[in-house]
Amino acid sequence: MVKLPMPVGLLIEAAVAGGVDGDLLIDVIRNKNMKALNHIGKEETSWLNFFQYADENWGNVVQAIQTGYSFKFITIRGLLNLIQTRFAFKENEDFILGDSWMALNLTQSQLEFLISRIPNQWEFVKQEKDHYNYLAVLSHSQLKV
Repeated sequence: MVKLPMPVGLLIEAAVAGGVDGDLLIDVIRNKNMKALNHIGKEETSWLNFFQYADENWGNVVQAIQTGYSFKFITIRGLLNLIQTRFAFKENEDFILGDSWMALNLTQSQLEFLISRIPNQWEFVKQEKDHYNYLAVLSHSQLKV
């Protein structure tokens, strides 16, 4: 699986959430078709940086769109952006955000998606007696002592 920088993966997720995915997204990127992405609500400079990254890493971007990707690294704010973009989660309804943790109410498919994108950096701990059924915390194996 291709590893992408956080901003690149989040823009792919924003495009997919906005209905621009698969071969259409590849064509939009190839042609730098900003108009096809205007409705998504991201800044033009973000898309221009994304197009530049795609020019320099075309094979990886196409593979990420076609077969999936994982993040090289994702911060808690990146995780927040990902769940809000991908799942339209709302704070205090679907999740609670702490300084270095997040309590989430996830379905099995949502959990599997998150684990596939950020496999080793974050750990998702099942919560049995809580409204939020998972707690996302930094994995202990990732912490430097």
